[in-house]
Amino acid sequence: PGAGAPPGEWTQISIFLSPTDVHVNRSPVSGRVTRVDFRRGKYLPAYHHDAASSNERSEVWIDHHGFTVVFRQIVGILARRVVCRVAPGAELKAGERFGIMKFGSRMDVFLPASAHLRVAVGDKVIGGETVIATL
Repeated sequence: PGAGAPPGEWTQISIFLSPTDVHVNRSPVSGRVTRVDFRRGKYLPAYHHDAASSNERSEVWIDHHGFTVVFRQIVGILARRVVCRVAPGAELKAGERFGIMKFGSRMDVFLPASAHLRVAVGDKVIGGETVIATL
């Protein structure tokens, strides 16, 4: 995984959003939220190498049937606000709305290293519809 990945072995998928994309964020998996962290930070362009570790972001950890999945809302040069509407203990369904990035930028999803990817670099994904991996 890239800079700023949670500790451990992960498969990372980064989804970049343009200013014209819909910036409602949906849960990539069903499960119980075990942790939510918010970190203030910079507003580097989302594609910048240090964006994942330096930019303002919200990180959500979910227990999906014994697998931990982490997803992170990362703002960028245009986006200035992350809204995350879940807290530890919440139950989410795959595709359920959990937040928004005001003029958003990037969503990183960290899956167990054993995950089977269903997308490739350059693929266009649709929130709540595209299956990005299977566990």
